[in-house]
Amino acid sequence: MGRQSATSSEVEERSIVLEAVDEAVDTALAVRLAMPDRPVIDATTRDLVSHLRALMAEDLGFDEDPAVQALFREGYRVLDLTRRPSAESTHFSAYQYMREVGLLARRFADVYREMQEEDEDDG
Repeated sequence: MGRQSATSSEVEERSIVLEAVDEAVDTALAVRLAMPDRPVIDATTRDLVSHLRALMAEDLGFDEDPAVQALFREGYRVLDLTRRPSAESTHFSAYQYMREVGLLARRFADVYREMQEEDEDDG
């Protein structure tokens, strides 16, 4: 799967900027006294989905590592269009989905970081 899993030309053109992934994840997972407004949730979710797709387009060792394979299965499950909140979804369900995508993006970013560090150590 690895790079072959990319389904959009937008993903192929976008490079991974870990600082941007971290910022979007931090926004999604920040502990607050109240939920953010729905437009903030929707924008953060769109950003996270974009980052997640870009990370899933990378070669993260899918063929060799069962843990990475499980992570990709979870990624495809979460990105399934039938699971995504719509404009009619409750504020809370959109918030929960944003956090779910944020947690998953963090896990993918961690694997990506590890791969980058291994490449640097080997190089």
